[in-house]
Amino acid sequence: MGGTGVAVAVHMSGHKRLLLGMDREEALPKDAIKLNRMLADLQLLAVHAQDAALRILTPMSPELGAPALTPRELETLRWTMEGKTAWEVGNVLGITERTAALHVNNATHKLGCANKHQAVLKAIRLGLIR
Repeated sequence: MGGTGVAVAVHMSGHKRLLLGMDREEALPKDAIKLNRMLADLQLLAVHAQDAALRILTPMSPELGAPALTPRELETLRWTMEGKTAWEVGNVLGITERTAALHVNNATHKLGCANKHQAVLKAIRLGLIR
């Protein structure tokens, strides 16, 4: 059996990874665009699985409240939630790609997350963005 399975790894804090894989009945598509789309869908599923795993595996501690994010950090997280890249967010907000990435990274660290996808999910859960 060859070429039917696909897997992605999502990096978590503490040098941990969540590995999510699936095996299919038929062979993987030969078309690079279709294969990339399949990997992107699986990675999105892995990010949601990571968020659920963290909620299950992390001991519950009372949150003292949501971290104070700047309006710009919230704005960049909202656009990231919509699937925009740092370059696209920069164009929308009239800032450089580097500044947009900096705002997302700052928000990610303030929220105690390992990546921007996890930060978006946590910000939604905390009611910071919709």
